[in-house]
Amino acid sequence: MTGGTAVRAAAAVDDAYFRRLVEGMRCGLLTVDRGGRILTINALARQILDLDDEDPIEGMPVRQALARHPRLAEVLLDALEMSHLPNRAELEIRSREDDGKTIGFTISPIPGDDGEAAGIGLFFKDLTHVERLEEQEKLRDRLAALGQMGASLAHEIRNPLASIEVTVGLLRRRLRDRPEELRLVEKIVSDVARVNRIVSEGLEFARPVAPEWAPHEVSSLLERAVEEASARFGPHRVEVERDYEPALPPVIVDGGLIRQMLVNIVLNAFEAMEGRGRLRLEVRGLARPGQDPAAVEIRIADDGPGIQDEVREKIFYPFVTSKRNGSGLGLPMARKIAECHHGMIDVMDGPEGGTVFRIRLPRTPDGRKTAG
Repeated sequence: MTGGTAVRAAAAVDDAYFRRLVEGMRCGLLTVDRGGRILTINALARQILDLDDEDPIEGMPVRQALARHPRLAEVLLDALEMSHLPNRAELEIRSREDDGKTIGFTISPIPGDDGEAAGIGLFFKDLTHVERLEEQEKLRDRLAALGQMGASLAHEIRNPLASIEVTVGLLRRRLRDRPEELRLVEKIVSDVARVNRIVSEGLEFARPVAPEWAPHEVSSLLERAVEEASARFGPHRVEVERDYEPALPPVIVDGGLIRQMLVNIVLNAFEAMEGRGRLRLEVRGLARPGQDPAAVEIRIADDGPGIQDEVREKIFYPFVTSKRNGSGLGLPMARKIAECHHGMIDVMDGPEGGTVFRIRLPRTPDGRKTAG
């Protein structure tokens, strides 16, 4: 073997070794040269950034290659001009389904032969799952504290309520021939019932959820929820439109809890439209090309007046409501049910007004078995 051949062979070995090293990393890696072009990207980086394997990323300008992630592109280009590069920073980027995704990253310089930086390397990981776990842990702590407080409050509130109900019953008998006074008594009865309902709903919200897992068709659960919400609301003139993806596989959920979640959302839509308008229901699978759906998305859209910005920010907080007789626990309970199924719930403005609730449920929650 001649000297030149040996050098080329060694270079080929080094290049193959470098490639295996890059692909074997347990974090995403993306390198950029001084001219702002991407030199290297490994498979995990493509996965986190939702970039297809066949996309010719290497050699492309950063802004063009990361057109779907303009904030990340700007961070990389700014880093080329910085003397102190970001270390252990976080950034929110978009995912393929337009959900927020958080990455934790570090940027390191790549030294060149001339002593100047030849480029930069971005090392990053997807922190979305970690943040969700932290949020769920905080929620569990809050709910545990709320449960203890709620049990004590319920006992203290229900005792005088029971006394009021007995007294009101006596007043009813004494005032049955005095309709004016009797109307005031009936108002007391109505308010006592409302307080009782709020106490009961508060206890239910604070109680830990223990799902009973079984396969269910999401569209069937949604139809039953619409029927129940319609019956609870009473007479209405709401037109229901449906767009269900056919032949979706069942999901492993607690059917009763999911139906309760959907009833709360549909009933909220009926109330927002004041019993008159159009309700659109959508169910579709979420999957990469050529694969079975890993999750199911439900969209419930109304054409009501929409949600005010100050209310939307806190809409899933307990006891936050814009309704005169609302308890403010229906939507927080819906979120609690979605999260105990390792799913998510979100709310947004409709494209032509109104409100859209979006729920995503994984087909099989991690580590769970089908009941029975």
